[in-house]
Amino acid sequence: MTRKILIVGPCAAESAAQMDAVARSMKDVLHGASAQFDVVLRAGLWKPRSQPSSFQGVGAEGLPWLIDAADHIGVPAATEVAQPEHLLAAYEAGIRHFWIGARTTSNPFMVESLAQVPIADKQSVTWYVKNPTSPDINLWCGAVERISRTGYKHICVIHRGFALGEHTTSVYRNAPMWSQAIGFRRCYPSFPLLTDASHIAGKAEHVSEIAERAMRMGMNGLMIEVHPDPQHALSDAGQQLTPAQLSDLLQRLAAIDTSAQTTQSAELTALRQQIDETDDELWALMSRRLDIARQIGDFKRRHGLPVLQQARYEEILQRRMNWAKEHGIDPEAAKQIMDIIHEQSVLQQV
Repeated sequence: MTRKILIVGPCAAESAAQMDAVARSMKDVLHGASAQFDVVLRAGLWKPRSQPSSFQGVGAEGLPWLIDAADHIGVPAATEVAQPEHLLAAYEAGIRHFWIGARTTSNPFMVESLAQVPIADKQSVTWYVKNPTSPDINLWCGAVERISRTGYKHICVIHRGFALGEHTTSVYRNAPMWSQAIGFRRCYPSFPLLTDASHIAGKAEHVSEIAERAMRMGMNGLMIEVHPDPQHALSDAGQQLTPAQLSDLLQRLAAIDTSAQTTQSAELTALRQQIDETDDELWALMSRRLDIARQIGDFKRRHGLPVLQQARYEEILQRRMNWAKEHGIDPEAAKQIMDIIHEQSVLQQV
């Protein structure tokens, strides 16, 4: 059976001292993980942050820090590249593992520019392509194809969840949408598929549950952010584990037997997860609707208007029943649901 991959390390290389602490604190943990995983040490050097005032990474200055830390542990080093000059600097320094972040995957021009960089030995390079920020499998597949058709043979993909704005679940930073990962696997079954548990979770306390679910679903590996002192990390402090927490997680992962899993069971798990995520969105929207109802109640009280306005409700109800019929939903079932929602809205206004 193909060994799984573990890409682990701090969100960003911050200083030589920090990367030295990474190497010292994680060496024994990662040596223990080598029985189950092919381990790669990660650290971001160029950080594409949303706000220019945020920590943007140390750039090429951090290359020797990352390489020295990886050498001390005895594993390869990996970093994110978003521009050709990033790739050239890291390649010339000796790094051979690169990942493309979600923002870069979302931009075909940026991916194409990376794919066209003249690299002497493409067979020595391993690419990890993260899903785009939006749930667009074609965009994800397109990024992989752009890398593949320029001669690279070692390509993995990373499922890191999706930014859904106000419709995302309240629990995780990015909606997992496991069905998207399964959909990609159908298109490219030969490419190893990893899950970035840290970016989906958004909080350290949720990383383990995402990592364990990914392993039970038959993912080919994990990307996990680990920092020797997460509270003082310069980026993504809340989602990084300590080395001790990583050690505990790896022990739990070692007990998961995925040998009997099938594609069908993984797909069923993904569909059930999609149901859970959709329910989370429904309840978030319901909470928002009731909050608006409370605001309407305040307005009516200030202006002396009656709470119950039956004509308005009849208009809404008929519109929703018509919509239900057009979309293959029993209009009477739609009426029952709307009656409950209306009753709760009236109670909120009262």
